[in-house]
Parts: sequence; structure tokens; C-alpha cells
Amino acid sequence: MRKGTAGERSRQAFWIGLAILVTGTLSFFYWAGKKQVWFCDEIYTYESANGFEQPWPNTNVDQWMTGDDVEAYFAADWNVLSLNDISVRLYSDHVPLYFWLFRMISVLCFRGSGSIWIGLSMNLVFYLAVLALCYGVFLRLTRSPIASGTATILTGIVNRVMLEQATALRMYMMLLLAELLLLLGGVWILRGARRKKMSAGVFLYLFAVSVAGFLTHYDYWIFYAVTAAMFCLWLLFQAVKEKGKKFWSAWEFRYAAAWVGNFLLSLLATIYLFPYCRWNLNRGKGQTALYSLLNFSEDKVRQIVWGYQRLAASIFGDAFPAAAALLLLFGCIAGGGVILYRKREREKLAVLILAVLIAQAYQFAVCFTLPAAWEERYLWGVFTIMILCMAWGGILLLGELLRILKEKELAPVLTRCGISLLCIGILAWELAVIDGGNGVAYLFHPDKDVAVLKEHGNIPWLVYGPLGGVYSYYDWIIPEQICFVTEENTPEDADAVRAMPGDSFVLYAFEEYLPTALDFFRQELGRELHAEYLTKSTNLTVYLIQ
Repeated sequence: MRKGTAGERSRQAFWIGLAILVTGTLSFFYWAGKKQVWFCDEIYTYESANGFEQPWPNTNVDQWMTGDDVEAYFAADWNVLSLNDISVRLYSDHVPLYFWLFRMISVLCFRGSGSIWIGLSMNLVFYLAVLALCYGVFLRLTRSPIASGTATILTGIVNRVMLEQATALRMYMMLLLAELLLLLGGVWILRGARRKKMSAGVFLYLFAVSVAGFLTHYDYWIFYAVTAAMFCLWLLFQAVKEKGKKFWSAWEFRYAAAWVGNFLLSLLATIYLFPYCRWNLNRGKGQTALYSLLNFSEDKVRQIVWGYQRLAASIFGDAFPAAAALLLLFGCIAGGGVILYRKREREKLAVLILAVLIAQAYQFAVCFTLPAAWEERYLWGVFTIMILCMAWGGILLLGELLRILKEKELAPVLTRCGISLLCIGILAWELAVIDGGNGVAYLFHPDKDVAVLKEHGNIPWLVYGPLGGVYSYYDWIIPEQICFVTEENTPEDADAVRAMPGDSFVLYAFEEYLPTALDFFRQELGRELHAEYLTKSTNLTVYLIQ
């Protein structure tokens, strides 16, 4: 009988897990269908991975090109990977793993195309891996496929922060996966130390995860430092507790020492694969962070407060009071911790405490050293970890409530209805936070109407004046003809304008440049022109000139 029950649970776990992956895939394709490329860092993803094949299109001033010419900049046209070229271009910028993979996918699967699916296909793999990982962890913690599946859906599929990481054409979903795998490595080491058994497998795993993370994002280095410090301090505390002055003979100390050695090997391997990281650590991002660390001011307090405000908003939305949101968040975690303590599940309690401490220490470190631009995306990963910890605490509290209700012999039907209504309420609230995609950063620009731009793709487009960043670059693959002219109104600019075919055209310009541009076009074209507003394109305004 017992075997049958275990077998039924295994089959249920399998089918629920499969349903989660299918639902996650369908959800991903739904939101990816709304994706627009407008954020400058997403443009730089293409630039870093494929742009070395040719100069930026806007350097070809006063030359009529096609949208295909612009797309060629985003696409891989060469039949070589050129990974070293990417590394060289990233000398003082990012670590290269995501861009290496982006280049490989571009060459092998999207040759000649600047499709958004180059990055989205990569993100889908990382996203499904995170879903599977979360479901597996919840299943291990709860032994309930239904509770684990529900928690995974609410924290991974209809969660704003997860959608942000999945749809941004950057390395953030990959970074989240690396962070979660590192935490699992720490848990694996804790269990090995408790069993007084050391396996080479855990250190091979830790080495692979560490190097992959180091090559994914420089913020992972901060996360790694915090994670290693927390776990090693815990191991040393346990070693002293067990052996006293002879703590060095404890298995926990051996594991902590082995982790330090593993870190050194991982760091050397990272430097070997990407030597330029030493510049960023010594004189680039590391120097900037060190300067910020030593610079105490009121701004630091505001940055830390802002971090907690964004943590609250990421879960409950901007409309929900931040103080109440944080109370619910940490209340669920604390309540779950109390239940684990009463049940004497010390190992699980240690993991919960360490996960929260690591997330909070990382958040504090990042907020304390924020540059001039306060960017929430640097905190997406730890926000996700906090959401997962909250879900675990909520499951524990709900389980305790069910136990009490069962003891009071309340109708099971009423209990199930209450739990169902709670889950439906959470789902409805999360969908409200997503707000049809308006709550998801970098999914689309609310002021930009791409459909209108595509309607006018068959007439010439002019980009006038200095290019304000690269936010509009992906728009410029749309038109059949496009030309970049300067605001200096040179003879070459005039020749390009006079060579423009047709009586109407689309104009990209800063709003304040419009009167000057119209005067110049009237003079060169010899006719009266009128500007009709079409849409915004981030920092440029788009007009129909007739």
C-alpha cells in the first residue's frame, strides 16, 4: 500500500512538472510575442555579439540605405564564430559568456537575421531550467506535487520579476539560474559536511557553476562573495561548535577550506578564459564600486530605502503600501522559520536563513554601491530568491493552518475552497501587477506604436540630428529606405534630402529640432511641408512629413 501511494505521488509529480513546463513555454511565447527591442542595453547585446562585422549604420551619414542594411548590423553574416573578437570588444564592459552564446545562436540558427528570437530562444532555455529547478526544490521541501506546482506557477510563471528577466535580451535569466545553482551547491556542501562525507562531485559542480557565473555578469561576483562568506561562516561556526579549539579537524572546516580552494581555481579559470576581467576588477567596475563604498552620504540611505521599496513593488505592485508589503514578505518568511524550528528541521531552517541573509546582503551591497542610475534590474535575481523564500514560508504557514483546521474537524470541502480562493486571489493580484505587460520592464515602450511605424515602412525615413543613444535602432530595420542626416545642414545633407524619392517621408528627430529641420527640408525640396505626429520612439519623436 505504501509503495502504491509513493508511486501515485511520483506519477502526479511527473505530470504536474510536465504541465508546468508546457504552461511556462506557452506563457513565454505569449509575452515574447509582445516584445519590442528599444532598451539601449538590448541594442548593445547585438552590437557586442554581431556588430563587429560592420560599423554602426549611422556612421554612413547622407547615404540612402534599406532597413535590411540596418538589420545586417544586428545579424551574423560571417560563417565564423569570432568569439575572441567579442572578448576584445568587451575589454572594459561585460564578461562574455552570454554574448558568446548569442553569437553561436546567431551563426548556427539565425544567419543573416537580427531576430529578437536569437536572445529569446536562449532565455527560454534558461527560463525552463529555472522553472524545473524551482519545482524540484519545492517538491523536495514539501513532498506535495500540488503545493509545489502551485508555488512554481505563482512564483515563476505569473510573476512580474520572472517575466522581466525572461524577456529582456540580456543575461539576467542566465544570471538567475547561475545564482540558484550556486545556492544549491552551498546546500549540497552543508549536507555533505553533516554526513561527514566529502565527494569530488560537489566541487566539480561548484567549479562549473562558479566559472559560468563569473563569465555571466560582474554582479555575480558580488553574489558569489556573499554566498561563499555566509556558507563558510556557517560551516566554521558548526566546526567550532562541534570540535571547539580543534575546529580544524571537523568536516565542516574541511569543506570551508575546500570551498576557498575551489574559488581560487574558479577565479584562475575565469581569468584564463577572459583575461580582461582583471582590468574591470582593478580599474573598471571594481574601482567604481570601491570609490562608492568609501563615499558615505545621505544618498546611500536613500539608495538602500529605494531597494526595499522596489523589492516590495516587485512582488505586490507600486499601488500596494511598501511597509505592508515588506511586513507580509518578512512575516511569511519568519513564520515559516518558526515552524521549521518547532519541528526541529534544523537543516531546512539553516537553508532558509542563509538564503534570506545572502539575498539581503547582496541587495545591501548593490544598493550601497549603485552608480548614478538606480537600476532595478541589478536586483531582479535576489528579488526572485526572496519571492521563493516567501512562497516556502507561506506553504509552511498554510500547512500549519490546515493541521489546526483538521484538528478542529472542519469540513475538508470548506478548507479546499478557502485554499483555492486564496490561490485565485494571489493569481489575480499578480496579473494586476503585470498589467497586460505594462508592469514588465523592457517588454515594450508604452509610448511607441510599432504598428503605426510598420504602416509607413514603404515611404522614406529620415533620421535628423545627433542620434540620442541607440534606443530607436531596432525601429530602423522596418523601412524600405532610410537615411541619416546631421543637424548641421551641410551640402552633403542637402544632397541626400534632394535625392529622397516621393512626396512624403517619416522623420525621426528631437522635438526641439523640428522647426529647424522643416525649414531645411522646405528650402531643399522647394515646397511647403507639414508635420503630423505619429508616435514616440523613447527619446526621439516620430513625424509624418507631407
